[in-house]
Amino acid sequence: MSSQWFRKRPSWRSLTAFLASLCLVLALAIPRIPAVAQITNATIVEILDGDEVFIEEAKATIDQIANFGEDIHTEDARAGIVFLEDLAVGRLAKDSVVTVGQCVEVVEGQLIASGPVNGCLSGFEADVSGTIYVMDADDDSTFKVLEGAIDVKPPSGDKIEVGQLREVSVEDDELEVKRIDFEDLVRILSGAFFNGFEVSLPNEERLIAICNEERIRIIEEADEAGPVVAARLPYCPTELGVRFDPGGGINLPF
Repeated sequence: MSSQWFRKRPSWRSLTAFLASLCLVLALAIPRIPAVAQITNATIVEILDGDEVFIEEAKATIDQIANFGEDIHTEDARAGIVFLEDLAVGRLAKDSVVTVGQCVEVVEGQLIASGPVNGCLSGFEADVSGTIYVMDADDDSTFKVLEGAIDVKPPSGDKIEVGQLREVSVEDDELEVKRIDFEDLVRILSGAFFNGFEVSLPNEERLIAICNEERIRIIEEADEAGPVVAARLPYCPTELGVRFDPGGGINLPF
């Protein structure tokens, strides 16, 4: 009687394996960390091309922290920034200004960001969850999504989704989402947002594959004209942060 009861009991090893598998499935079902409500500070981790990086009016140094409500701005230099205890990373272009607060607000210039950090531009907020995207305050106040997707929320009205390799200008009265120009994509991946930086953007390893897939898509959609289109298109970089000749007759602004 006793031996039969033990034979009918479920195996603890089997139960443990089942629970472990269930946890793995749940973990894979939640691929990204949702953005937090606000960013309390930002740490300068890299300064490139010069030393003209400032927090408020004081010249910044590596590991210096910009607190809530403070500005980080660059002149003839670029800066790498981490948020939320390294969960999110940003890179600030030359002649740019951002404010640390409820979101990372780009006032002037350009910022690329990756990780659970919301961005603001011209009163619009990008609600993200791990996305790699560019905010450009100088180019018609534009959000450009390189990987993932964002929800752009206007000061009033309904939010719109901006998917991967899409961009939207938030200065227009009527927001229109359009595909990022391929030559612009190559310029971004081959330019100042990547050259020289050592602290990686979360998920940046996906960008080269995304670029190559986009190039193939354009060539295939050209059908019989594909070989001609391929000859004119620039090549995607083979490695981020390395200067290269993209070919295709495109001169990149290095």
